[in-house]
Amino acid sequence: MFVKRIIISFIVSGFPFFVQGQFSETFKNGFGIETNVGYGFIMPHHKSIAYTIEDHVQTFDVRLIKATYGNKYWNQLYRYPYYGIGYYRSNLGNDAVYGFVNALYSYVRVPIVGSSDKANLSWQFSFGASYITKCFDIEENPQNLAIGSNLNIFIDFGLQSKIPLTRQISLSNGVRFTHVSNGKVKSPNKGLNAISASIGIIYMFNDTPEREKLALPDIDDKNEYTLIYAGGIKTISRYEAGYYFASSLIFDYNRKYSLKGRWGLGADLFFDGTNRQSSDKTEKSDLVNPDLYQIGLHAGHDLVMGDLALVFNVGAYVYAPVEVMAPVYSRIGLRYRVTKKMITNLTLKSHWASASYIEWGIGYVFN
Repeated sequence: MFVKRIIISFIVSGFPFFVQGQFSETFKNGFGIETNVGYGFIMPHHKSIAYTIEDHVQTFDVRLIKATYGNKYWNQLYRYPYYGIGYYRSNLGNDAVYGFVNALYSYVRVPIVGSSDKANLSWQFSFGASYITKCFDIEENPQNLAIGSNLNIFIDFGLQSKIPLTRQISLSNGVRFTHVSNGKVKSPNKGLNAISASIGIIYMFNDTPEREKLALPDIDDKNEYTLIYAGGIKTISRYEAGYYFASSLIFDYNRKYSLKGRWGLGADLFFDGTNRQSSDKTEKSDLVNPDLYQIGLHAGHDLVMGDLALVFNVGAYVYAPVEVMAPVYSRIGLRYRVTKKMITNLTLKSHWASASYIEWGIGYVFN
C-alpha cells in the first residue's frame, strides 16, 4: 500500500504538463487523438535481465492531444507544442517473468523543425505511473530481478515526425526510450528499459485556433542560486525487509542563456540510511555517522517552460566513505516555481541505469 501511494503521488504531481495554467482557460478547439503501435527490444543492462529476455516488445499508445496557440509566451518559444495525457501498453520480453506493462502518463511534444500544425520533427517527454503484471516473488517468480513491485514510475523520451495527410489527419512515426522502475521503493529494482520504433495516426477534431503572438519578457536576473532539500525512501535488497530514509541537500548556481533554459553547476550533500549496513561506526547515531553521507559535484541543464522546468544533472562523488554503486550519478525530473522565490522538486536520482531513490523536495531561489 505504501508503494502504491508513492507511485500515485508521482503521476498526480506530473500533471503540471497538462494543467499548467490551461484548465483556467476556456478550451477552444485544438483537441485531437493519436494512436500508434511500435516494435522494439528490452535493453539488457544487467546479466540477470539478459538471460531472461526471449522476445521483442510490441507497444501500443493512445493519447489525448491539446494543441497550444500562444496564450502563454513559452508556447511561442517552443513552436507551439502539443501536450496531453496517454495510455501505454507493452509486453516486456518474457511474458512469464515480466508480464505486461500498462501506464498512464502526461506528456509534452515540442517541435525541433517545423511547427506542430505542419510537417515537423519533435521531441517528446512523458512520465507517469505504470502497472507491471509480473513482479519479483521469491517463491513464484524468483527470476524477475528487475522489478520488485507491481506499481512503478514510467519515463519515456523520444523523437517523432509528423506528416499531414489532410487538414485533420496526419501520419506519425518515431523512436523512443522507455523506462519503468519504482525508484528503489521496493527491491529488486534494476528497472526495465526498452527502445522501440512506432508508427501511428493523429486525428484533430477541428482546426487549431489562430495563433497569438505575445511580447516576450526580458531576461532579468540571469544569475540564479537555488537551495533545495529533498527526501525519499529506499530498500536494500529483495531479501531484507524495511524502508530506509535518504535525502539530498542540493545547491545550484544557474546561468540563464535564454527564456528557454539555463546551464548550471552545483553541489550535493546526500544522506543514505542503507549505508548503515556497511558502516563500522554503528554505535553512532545515524545523523552523526559520517559513513551515511556522501558529497557530490554536478553539472546540469534546466529546460524551462514557463514556471515548469525539466531538470537533468550529471555528477560525481568527491566524498563517499562507504562504497557506492557507481562513481557517477544522474538526476532527472521536474521543478515547478510556486512563487517567485519558492520551488518544488520531483526528481529521480540514479546510478547509470539503476534508480537510487525519488527526491521529493522544496527549495528557495536566490538572485
